[in-house]
Amino acid sequence: MNLPTAHPNALARRLTIAAVGLQLLGAILLQLYLISAGPLATLTREAFSRPDMVASTVVNIVVGCILVGLTTWGATQRWLRRHNAGDVDRPGRMVAVLLAVSLVLFVLISTGLALLHHGFYTLIFKHKEWVDQAFGYYGVRRMLLMALPPKLCAILLTILGSWLAVRIAAWSVTPVAATQAPFMQRRHAAWIAALTLLLWQLHVALVVGLYFMNDAGSAGMLEHAIGYWILPALLLALAAWVCLRSLPQALGTAGMGRAIAHGTFAFWLTQVLGIGLALLVLWTMTWSQLMRTAASYTTSVVSVLIYSVLLALSCYLGARLFYRRRTPPELASA
Repeated sequence: MNLPTAHPNALARRLTIAAVGLQLLGAILLQLYLISAGPLATLTREAFSRPDMVASTVVNIVVGCILVGLTTWGATQRWLRRHNAGDVDRPGRMVAVLLAVSLVLFVLISTGLALLHHGFYTLIFKHKEWVDQAFGYYGVRRMLLMALPPKLCAILLTILGSWLAVRIAAWSVTPVAATQAPFMQRRHAAWIAALTLLLWQLHVALVVGLYFMNDAGSAGMLEHAIGYWILPALLLALAAWVCLRSLPQALGTAGMGRAIAHGTFAFWLTQVLGIGLALLVLWTMTWSQLMRTAASYTTSVVSVLIYSVLLALSCYLGARLFYRRRTPPELASA
């Protein structure tokens, strides 16, 4: 178990799998505790009887696992490159230390987030009149006030905890020089871009779902599963496939940051194109036509197909923008 790994990216893969597995297990156990033995177990069980609560909880768990995975992968690769190494002398020990540190940090971060949530909503309750006057009772501003600060704190603490776990685990081993240092492959860049796009997609879905929660009371578990689980999984596969097909054979010195920028650009370009196209369609329709179209299931299917096409186009344009096409040396000399 402590023998150095042969593949230059094997160490990062092992650490990422270990960190994501621990994050997933910890998140599931935490939810089970809140449901069965938590101080508000009865209210929590009642909340989980709603499909939107189940769907959003699963999405939050998946988002946490993706953040941990991307951060662990990137921090490990960066540490190895900085030491001009391809491996460590005792990879098994590094994995064990990473798991131990990640477990401690998971407990600390979960406790800290619970205290932050309590303090934040207590502060809003104490200044309720001012909050109502400044942000309104409903609407986008009130929704952003209630959702964004806790969400941003959770994202930042998760990233910081994963990065810190890798750095502490790295102190327990010695880097080993290798003939082939870790490098960014096309499939790595494609999946990192696709997972980044998925993170944006899921976060926006959670915020929009919170905004329309009162209007979605009639939606069942199947509708929530399609909207929160199935469609994002299909979009992830589509984005990864398009990115992989669009990336050049040689990525040069491109690293993880460029792949993250690629995924971010693709997501927001898709939103801009989608909103622009929707406004154009609405401009050409009468009110009666709009009502008939909104009540049709065919409209939902067509909208998803159009969104998928725009997403694929954005991934392709992002690959052309962020990665230069280089002529192979043998062709250039010819």
